[in-house]
Amino acid sequence: MVASQKTMSEEQRYIVTARKWRPLRFSDVVGQEHITTTLKNAIGTGRIHHAYLFTGPRGVGKTTCARILARALNCTNSVDHEPCNACPSCTDMLDGRSVDIIEIDGASNNSVDDVRKLRDNAKYAPMSGRYKMYIIDEVHMLSTAAFNALLKTLEEPPEHLIFVFATTEIHKVPATILSRCQRFDFRRMEIETITGHLRHIADAEGIEVDDASLVSVAKKADGSMRDSQSIFDQVVSFCGKSITISDVSAALHLIDLDFFFALSEAVRLHDIPKMFHLARQVVQRGYDLQECLIGLLEHFRNILTVITTQGTGLIEESASDLDRYTAEAALFTKADVLRIMTFITQGEAVLRQNPPQPRVRFEFTLVQLASMDSAVDLGRVLAQIGSTGQGVPRPVSPPPSIPSSASQNIVGGVAAAQPLPIRIGNPVVVRAHQAPVNSMTSGNLAKRWADVLESLPEHLSFVRSSVKQNMLTVDFTDVGIVLRPQAEIVHHRLDDKLPALKAHLVATYGVALGVQLVMPRAIERSVTTNDNAAPSSSSQAPAAMDEDLLPIERTLIDLFKARRASTPGN
Repeated sequence: MVASQKTMSEEQRYIVTARKWRPLRFSDVVGQEHITTTLKNAIGTGRIHHAYLFTGPRGVGKTTCARILARALNCTNSVDHEPCNACPSCTDMLDGRSVDIIEIDGASNNSVDDVRKLRDNAKYAPMSGRYKMYIIDEVHMLSTAAFNALLKTLEEPPEHLIFVFATTEIHKVPATILSRCQRFDFRRMEIETITGHLRHIADAEGIEVDDASLVSVAKKADGSMRDSQSIFDQVVSFCGKSITISDVSAALHLIDLDFFFALSEAVRLHDIPKMFHLARQVVQRGYDLQECLIGLLEHFRNILTVITTQGTGLIEESASDLDRYTAEAALFTKADVLRIMTFITQGEAVLRQNPPQPRVRFEFTLVQLASMDSAVDLGRVLAQIGSTGQGVPRPVSPPPSIPSSASQNIVGGVAAAQPLPIRIGNPVVVRAHQAPVNSMTSGNLAKRWADVLESLPEHLSFVRSSVKQNMLTVDFTDVGIVLRPQAEIVHHRLDDKLPALKAHLVATYGVALGVQLVMPRAIERSVTTNDNAAPSSSSQAPAAMDEDLLPIERTLIDLFKARRASTPGN
């Protein structure tokens, strides 16, 4: 019976970590030095404002700093502008007995009547201290009428009155309130700040915990010190006085880092079957698919930081995991990681919309990553080729200039010294040598034209069909190629794909050459004619055989992969 009473007494004395380790002085506040220093200096110089506005994420010390400020202003034994926490004024505030410090919840006291009561009581002087302070938490919850009722008192308060407003949603506070307050923006806690404070608490409480566990708790808290302490209490309840990363992952249902390294290995090795097995593990363990992709995105973000910065200073992980990231980053290129992160971002955006069959979408994203080809840095490849001295195209020498004194045979306004173009319609396939064209002449360009047509990619295949059907003629000169389409649709298609065609010509010939697209006069005249003219009956009737098709019809069929509809009776 005595033991049972003792156990009950111990349970009643238990205080959660967030309350037990709440800072009591400005120097105890972690991660908000820019605010605590300003408040201490204001107290020291006597520059006390009548209204303060504390804004920032949840659990970063807004209400705590307001309470410390209230004790520091009314403390009778203040040292270095810090509250002593021992005088009657400080102890009354700590025990919640002070009538000069009034804390109000803005969510439950948001009516205009509540503000009127506050305004009527604010005119009375403090009972024991020098200042009377109203701390209104979540002030953005006040109604518009309540804010308006507070304006006059806030603009011209009594000398003994100080307001401290705290909010997590500063955008909901009216501008008329903001203009009457000194605003302090509290920072989101860094991972190192949270882990350092949790390490201090663990050592004081006699709890053994590794660095990886503290990092996991800090990342789960998402920048909130209070949340990290609540999560730490949960982990201690699960693990006891000895905490390891595996226990933390089980207690918080987290995906461990080994799993993400297994995913990145499958991506690097293009192991699609392993991707399906890993996706099955995610489903069997009950992990959230979207959170898994978010964690994988952060994993590759860490790899990218190592590649770009040549260090691990921007990675928020334990020291042992930093070495793993250094080794893993050496196996990826920056281009590959950027493409991987793009695929992950797209997959996560799809899952965020709650699509049907989310597992299939998740597996599709992982298979995309494993199927992705490795990117090649073209600049590096060219540099390597240049270093070996092989396969580098020699620059084209400019054509020799003709002296002005030389006599030139002028025929129709064109100098005879100018090379005449070579025109090719439907080409004859000729197997030319695959070496780059070192001497840009019309003859050399014409010899390689058949190879250019055969090697055209799918999106440029219409050029080959247009040449074969005499819908496109090509003129070769010593300065490049002139394209003369015989149909308007071919001209428009070439105009859209001209940059891609130029790139293909450079890759095939090995040198940059000029490409000019010219519309023949016949097409120009057809464009300027009346578009509303009725078509002839012969053009409307379908041809019986392919040989009867007009050239433009054959071009359209080839371009759009079309087929002729069967006529009735066939």
